[in-house]
Amino acid sequence: MDGEMPGGKGGFTPLVPPPRMEGPAALMEMQQRGIEMVMAANRLALSWLQQAANHHADVTRRTLDEMTETARRLATVEAPPDKAQAALEAVDRAQSLGLETAKEITALMQRMQGDTVALLGQVLRGGKD
Repeated sequence: MDGEMPGGKGGFTPLVPPPRMEGPAALMEMQQRGIEMVMAANRLALSWLQQAANHHADVTRRTLDEMTETARRLATVEAPPDKAQAALEAVDRAQSLGLETAKEITALMQRMQGDTVALLGQVLRGGKD
């Protein structure tokens, strides 16, 4: 054995192929492409954060509205069985709201994953649409 590993000079094959063109122009083009991909990833991440913040605000608003309505109902009910029924209805509504929120978050996550796959595909194609 001569110590040489398969795959070329120095015993390794680079994970990122060298630029096809030679010289500073090729290096500048590669750097520009890298910067554009990072900027695209940052824009995507920012849009996800905005969507998540908006969704969280909507869920919080709905929860507060439900709690206010439940408090009003419980305050006006006179007989204990009616209070129990109102409490059960509140729990049912809370459970429904929780399931609806979970479905919305799942849909948001699926959209985010789709966007990520699309961006990765663009990166692997060299930034070409």
